[in-house]
Parts: sequence; C-alpha cells; structure tokens
Amino acid sequence: MLERLLRDHALMRERGRTLLGLLDQPEPPPSDVLADARWQLSSHIMQHLALEDRHLYTKLLQDDRPHVQEAGRRFQAELAELFGCFAESAQQWTPERIAGDWDTFRSMARTRLVKMYARIDREEAELFPLVYDAAIDVSAHGLPSHNWTRDAFSIKDAIVNGSGRTG
Repeated sequence: MLERLLRDHALMRERGRTLLGLLDQPEPPPSDVLADARWQLSSHIMQHLALEDRHLYTKLLQDDRPHVQEAGRRFQAELAELFGCFAESAQQWTPERIAGDWDTFRSMARTRLVKMYARIDREEAELFPLVYDAAIDVSAHGLPSHNWTRDAFSIKDAIVNGSGRTG
C-alpha cells in the first residue's frame, strides 16, 4: 500500500505542475481547461485521502505504541485542517470568480500547491518510514473517518459548474 501511496504522490505532483503551468499565464485560460486541471488534481487528492484514511491513519491510531498513535493523530489533524481549507477554497473559487480576480486566485492556488507539496514531502520523510519501521500492515483497510465521496461531489460541482456550496 505504501508503494501505491507513493505513486499517488507522484501523480499529485504531476497534476500540480500542470495547474502551475496554467497559473503562470498572465490571463485566465479557458474556464473548461482550468476547471479540468483543478478537478484532475482535486479528484486525485480526494481518492488519495480516502486511501490514507482507511489504510494508514486507522492503523496508526489503533496501534498499541504511543509514539505511533501520536504521529497518526498529529498527521490526521493536520490533514483535516489542510483539507478543510482546500475544500473551502475549491468551493469559493468558482469559474466566474476566478475570471473576475485572476491574480488573487493565482496567488492563493500557488500557496495551496506549495502546502500540498510540503505535506507530501513530510509524509514521505516522516510518516511512511514510521509505518515501514514499525512494521504496520497497511494492506488491509479500516473504517473511514470522513465521507470523502460527499466532499468530492460538492467540490466537483463548484469547480466544474461554478455553483458553489451544495446541500
């Protein structure tokens, strides 16, 4: 499973670079092109988070060793905060709002991408070695702590259709 998570990280980095290429443009790209790049990255992030939630955090939090549980709690709490900001931003930055304030969107999106890259780097440097060294079996999954599918539909609706928050 760690190999799968590492492949996911590589794909998130690649999709992030695609989005950065669009953000480098002085004028907004066509809204469908930007929406597609945002959704490709966002959907992969949410799929990845669902895997981490079920295969990684569940196992860390159930481990008997306090240092493993603490690392799991810390990384999970940080993830919840980052995801909350990500979801809010994705829903607030509709295609119409982006077209009206391209420079602010570009700046905020770049900041979020930098945070995503930093998080990926930390997971690979701190969390994955802990899982490997502690011989935690992450091949089987536990119960999810979050409804990722609900968030995915809401975020997709905002990115692709520009309707903002739903339900």
